Amino acid sequence: MLASSARDYGDPVPNQPKYPGRHLRMDPQRWEAFGTHAALRAGDRTKELIQIIDWLLYAPDAQPPERVPPAELIASMREAADEAREEALHTPDDRRRESLKEKAAALQAMATLVRERAKAAGLLDD
Repeated sequence: MLASSARDYGDPVPNQPKYPGRHLRMDPQRWEAFGTHAALRAGDRTKELIQIIDWLLYAPDAQPPERVPPAELIASMREAADEAREEALHTPDDRRRESLKEKAAALQAMATLVRERAKAAGLLDD
């Protein structure tokens, strides 16, 4: 006879997430910039996505997420890019170093794009 697992009795299994993981394909620029935006709102990407989805699906009391002001977002993306570049300089692992360089480039590219979009929308003065 096979031994019963905790799952058979409805007990939680340690280190098992409540919900299965979902995969989302997105370009690195958008993903890194979204992470920066979520961090500025004291949250994470998952919380932001759930808030957006609840709002789109007309959940009771759901509100669209608040946008971070463009100048603050751009500055944060540039700062995160600088931090990734700096970390890449001191990382001995080649794969990690390349990943950090790609992250820095993605954040810098999106900061430039957000600046252009915000300026075209009249949200930036400079």
